[in-house]
Amino acid sequence: MFLPRHVHAAALASLLVGFAAMAQAVPAGRAVPRSIVLTGKAGESPLIYVAPGIVTLIRLDTRIIPEAVQVEGRARFAVVEVGEQSVTLSPDVALGSGERLALRVSYREGSPASVVFLLTGQPGAADGLVNVSRPQQTVEACRVELSAVRERCEAQSKELEELKARPPAVSPAAVALAGLVDLEGMKGQDFWQECRRVVGEFRAAQCRGLAASTWTVVVLEVSTRGPEPWTPAWAEVTPAAGGEPRRARAVLSGQVAIPSGGPVSVAVEVEMPVRKREEWLRALHSLRVCNADGSRCLSVPEVTL
Repeated sequence: MFLPRHVHAAALASLLVGFAAMAQAVPAGRAVPRSIVLTGKAGESPLIYVAPGIVTLIRLDTRIIPEAVQVEGRARFAVVEVGEQSVTLSPDVALGSGERLALRVSYREGSPASVVFLLTGQPGAADGLVNVSRPQQTVEACRVELSAVRERCEAQSKELEELKARPPAVSPAAVALAGLVDLEGMKGQDFWQECRRVVGEFRAAQCRGLAASTWTVVVLEVSTRGPEPWTPAWAEVTPAAGGEPRRARAVLSGQVAIPSGGPVSVAVEVEMPVRKREEWLRALHSLRVCNADGSRCLSVPEVTL
């Protein structure tokens, strides 16, 4: 079946108009990928052009922190996907040419540590692929960054050691739930005479004991006159009547390393067999508290457990 020539012309014109309308409705992505080289200067904010119906892939040259990526006006985007080295975006509605929405990306390492891109619109075009790279760092810049990282690591290591040295937070309720004290309760006693018999570089300003049915804790107020800080790591007790020494269950200190000078509390916890109350703090022992390699030890000739 053949149609008149004027009908063919009308149909063709209609199709052309439809294709033109579709082309205007959906902007074309840039055929050539665009590259951005960051300078690291303060206030640097490269523009990224986005448009509805176009997926914009921002590909970075090194790993980023996905959970730290921030998109201003997130609800206005149909697509926001973050990978280890990329961010993919597509807005729901067009952004005006004068509109700017911030996209903040943080790197896992290196300098600059983060970058803020400004997302905007441009009539008739949008970025399809944007390759982003940072400038090569000089040897001096790497050295400065390494020094800063070392300082942070040393500070964090010191903080960790201080946290380890802190005794666990307890309360009367926690003690009761742990079963550390039964109906017999606890008993305390001072060891004044024993404190005076400590010899060597160490001094014990105060000595006291706390005991219950199955444990004894000896608390010493220790100071050292040695040139180097002392870090108590383990302790052992030996029965005065004879027998093998045995390790204390725990050694806690008010500081990780005890400096030369003022006293610091050191607590030594010793596990004891179940005993009657009248036997608490009656068993005579010697006590030795040492650093990790046993080269520096505080010795108390007599304590009662």
